[in-house]
Amino acid sequence: MVASSPRTAGQNVRRLAFRRRLQSWQAFLAAAGLPVLVVFMFPVLAIGLGFIAAIVIVAIAAFGAMGFIFRGLDLWQAANRAVQGARAEENVAKTLQELEPQGWSFEYGMRLDEGLGDADVICFSPQKKTYVIDVKSHKGTVIFQDHRLQRRMGRTIYGFKKDFLQIVMKQALQVRDKKKLDFVTPLLVFTRAQLAVSHKKIRGVYVIGQADLVAKLQELG
Repeated sequence: MVASSPRTAGQNVRRLAFRRRLQSWQAFLAAAGLPVLVVFMFPVLAIGLGFIAAIVIVAIAAFGAMGFIFRGLDLWQAANRAVQGARAEENVAKTLQELEPQGWSFEYGMRLDEGLGDADVICFSPQKKTYVIDVKSHKGTVIFQDHRLQRRMGRTIYGFKKDFLQIVMKQALQVRDKKKLDFVTPLLVFTRAQLAVSHKKIRGVYVIGQADLVAKLQELG
């Protein structure tokens, strides 16, 4: 049996969320500190450069502070998305616990190369088969259109920013090579979205909801 994972589910993403939260606070502090510094230095600037030049510098500092604020807000939202993703990975891990008494084992957060991030979950079955799961926490209804997964929100269809099918396939191939395995099956698991896609492979990838994950793995063996 494969040894237990050195990482817990969602650990890498929670660390990312912490870094983004810290960076956002740094941006907010810079936004607050820059105008204060310039106002404090205003008399010196006015004497040395002239009143008009000092006013211009204050205005530039104000615009700079706004830039830091927007940067901080973007980082804060990115941290929120990372936390959401971590919770999704943790929920999938809880779901998979049902398979452990049956001889399944799991590895979480394996680092990958070539900009692929990490493999959220690697599953090892009692039949010596291996699976890679990429967890997604998007809402809406997932459809397959124009040879890509897309998301329907109400009557509007949005394309995902990334080609999830291609990414998880590349993850599976890299895990196969790194672990020197014969074959690794990729699965894309949505934890919150409704699925309006085939239960068969789509471009070589199984696309399923979290509620169907255990049954699908048991079916595949």
